Amino acid sequence: MDISKICFNCMKGEVDEAGVCSHCGKQFSDIKLSESYLPIGSFLRDKYLIGRVLGEGGFGITYIGYDINLDTQVAVKEFFPRNYASRERGDGAQVIPNEGEAEEFFFKQRDRFLGEAKRLAKFRNTPAIVSVLDFFKDNGTAYLVMNYVDGMTLRNLLEFSDGRITVEEALKIIEPVMLALKEIHAEGFIHRDISPDNIMISNLSNRVYLIDFGTARENSINEDKTVSVFKKSGYTPPEQLRTKGKQGPWTDIYALCGTIYRCIVGVKPLDVTDRLFGEELVKPSQYGIPISPQIEAAIMKGMEIHNEDRFQTIDELYNAIYNSEAWANASDKDQEYTKVVEAVRNYKLRGNPRPKVEVMYKKMAEDRNNGVSQVSAPVYENEQEAILKSVEAYKKSPEYMAAYDKFVKEDPDYLRQLELLKAREVVKNFKAGRQLDASDNKMIDDLMKNEWGKK
Repeated sequence: MDISKICFNCMKGEVDEAGVCSHCGKQFSDIKLSESYLPIGSFLRDKYLIGRVLGEGGFGITYIGYDINLDTQVAVKEFFPRNYASRERGDGAQVIPNEGEAEEFFFKQRDRFLGEAKRLAKFRNTPAIVSVLDFFKDNGTAYLVMNYVDGMTLRNLLEFSDGRITVEEALKIIEPVMLALKEIHAEGFIHRDISPDNIMISNLSNRVYLIDFGTARENSINEDKTVSVFKKSGYTPPEQLRTKGKQGPWTDIYALCGTIYRCIVGVKPLDVTDRLFGEELVKPSQYGIPISPQIEAAIMKGMEIHNEDRFQTIDELYNAIYNSEAWANASDKDQEYTKVVEAVRNYKLRGNPRPKVEVMYKKMAEDRNNGVSQVSAPVYENEQEAILKSVEAYKKSPEYMAAYDKFVKEDPDYLRQLELLKAREVVKNFKAGRQLDASDNKMIDDLMKNEWGKK
């Protein structure tokens, strides 16, 4: 590949004279730039070319990169705790820690970041874990170079699959993650941050990967051993909220079962702090989800409040699900989850299909014109009329009524949220035709308050 023409969006194609990539069809102007990021086109160790940002969090930034020696895409993760350091002004790549206690924290966490690389390197032959290619210090900070996975997170997949997937599809996706965790635990480590955000599915091979080992650590066998507190709403067990909580495989089991719960129910599990104050976690079957009592019991046991009441090892959880009579008799268990991934891939390629409410209006127009439609979308005098009529029509739709029957007893605010989402969807579609005059959020909030009232 001609490096001088490489596309910094995908690191796989070359740009033409107009600046358009031959592979992804994007231009340099599509890249999000920031003074906090490494400069586009810069090099690390004279062999890793840096492209666009793939993702960022409180402690790191991940870039797509290109290894000029191996002629391949890579993912480069940079340690960059934005609250404790800053980037050198101008075009520099140097990371400068803040003064005082922040500086001490920076260097301590940088060493832990490199510890993540060493932990990952132990599992380079594990199918569901991304292989580490290199790790080093540079620019005053640290870097981790990994194989690049062109895909989507499980969270993205759920967003593009009407919020949830079937029990069989979820368990097919989770199985390789569970087997990877078995190896991780056997080496004396726990992940501590399992959620749909940290499970990735490759667009090319449909293989599943467990990612982001930034919070992983050795098992805290002794309850008196101090460990760092980490919380992700819906997926974090009680022992992870205490500096001297006894953490082990059961900690990952809670988060893994919470992830399965999210996949099949469509909502995050009740946060552990709410459960500690007496609120009960609703079973998937109570939401109307078709699930065998055996498998449901295994998922719920994996999310017990007290760690001693959960499965203590991945083997126990695995056997309760995949070696159960219920899984042996599951009608869809032999189908690959590729059908879910394929649906998402089509969604990304073709864009959002025409909203159902738009189809309803088009059908009405066709009926009025004896089957010959002269319109492709509803016509309104203004955006407020569009929102009002669309939401009112939506509230009479089968999907809204199904949601009403299923969720209103559990969460009265859920219906209002559905209406709010529909309102925002209409505004988005309406803006595609012409610019709105009013502030979107204020207009929607006013309509929700004045037309439908507070529920």
